Amino acid sequence: MGIRLFDFLTGLSGALDLISPEVVGHHKRVAYAAVRLARALDLPRAERTDLYVAGLLHDVGGFSIQSRLAALQFEADGVRHAERGYRLLRKNPLLESVAVLVRHHHTPFMHFDGLAPDMAAPERKLFLANVLCLADRLDVLFIRQGLNEPWEIVRLLRGLSGTLFDPAVLEGLSELAASERFWADMALSDPTHALTDSPDMFDERGMTRAQLMAASTAFSQIIDFRSRFTATHTRGVAETAVCLAEKAGFSVPDLDQMRLAGNLHDLGKLAVPSEILNKPGPLDPEDLAIMRRHPELGRAILGSVPGLEQVTDWASQHHEQPGGKGYPGGLSGVSLSLGSRILTTADVFTALREDRPYRAGMSKDDTLRVLEDMAAHSALDPLITSLVREHHAEVNERRMAAQTLAASEFREFYTGLEQ
Repeated sequence: MGIRLFDFLTGLSGALDLISPEVVGHHKRVAYAAVRLARALDLPRAERTDLYVAGLLHDVGGFSIQSRLAALQFEADGVRHAERGYRLLRKNPLLESVAVLVRHHHTPFMHFDGLAPDMAAPERKLFLANVLCLADRLDVLFIRQGLNEPWEIVRLLRGLSGTLFDPAVLEGLSELAASERFWADMALSDPTHALTDSPDMFDERGMTRAQLMAASTAFSQIIDFRSRFTATHTRGVAETAVCLAEKAGFSVPDLDQMRLAGNLHDLGKLAVPSEILNKPGPLDPEDLAIMRRHPELGRAILGSVPGLEQVTDWASQHHEQPGGKGYPGGLSGVSLSLGSRILTTADVFTALREDRPYRAGMSKDDTLRVLEDMAAHSALDPLITSLVREHHAEVNERRMAAQTLAASEFREFYTGLEQ
């Protein structure tokens, strides 16, 4: 699809900001600061690239508002969310090289020599993790704590030499402290353009089809693993949508786009508090209003990534209805593409068949009855609904297989992990 790794991760890292206004721009500023530190330390391009990616994703394991804010304050949850982030990234071939950096970006330098065997890492990886830790603290002091004098920030950070920070890592601070451009960029919510526009800053990394799918799967876990009730939803929707798209005659490239849209359709739900996701009953009007914002937020994030235009439309329209009574845009008729209608049906089908906090999954007959009633009232496309009935056995079998795999990954993710 011709999508660049940096464009994809920079765009989707914005989704990590959705969980709280307190962290807006934090990931991109940390990525920027980490690369600027790496350049001041004369680190090779490959390591600058890893630091950029790690900066964009370093708080990916912060599943709640409380954990994100605790991480910013360097409280105890910093260790827990760093470990969750490591587990999300470690098995992804595209992201595994930065997983260790994420795992140890809250580990003090003075503890490196005493790491337990299961936490041990190569010395160079720990050095880079400490660079990331320094970049993180720079942003917290400058933005969250409001210290405006660069030399005061440097003085505070140097006071942690040998304890929190490797003295060798701190050697890059003097150059940054003297750079007015650096501090001006750090005041922005997104300073990364200053990096990605520089051709000598990174090793250019495109994305193969397999890497793109793997990266989107990683983000589906970030979306779903916040709650046991949503732990398998995205994967079920994606597989159902791809199966229905096959029956509708989609080409192989469009099937890839559909899987991406399925994996990312609920990206905006990162802005929905876990308390609402886990609520054991119907949502009240206030909660429902929060929940209904997620397609629009997802569009804003996905729409920032060049090459994902079709994926953005399909994903952000998965709550629209042919009769125009859906949300967020109230689109209808020809305004809704076939891909959007397929994803909408796949989302409803999966939601009906899976267990929810307030009910058990429905039977085949009850599910088909609901789908056909919705189609009769222009809430779903009748053609796609007929495909579900005609191919129900295959559609449901593939959904179940995808969700069974996701459930296994969810259990593995939390095994031995303090929550």
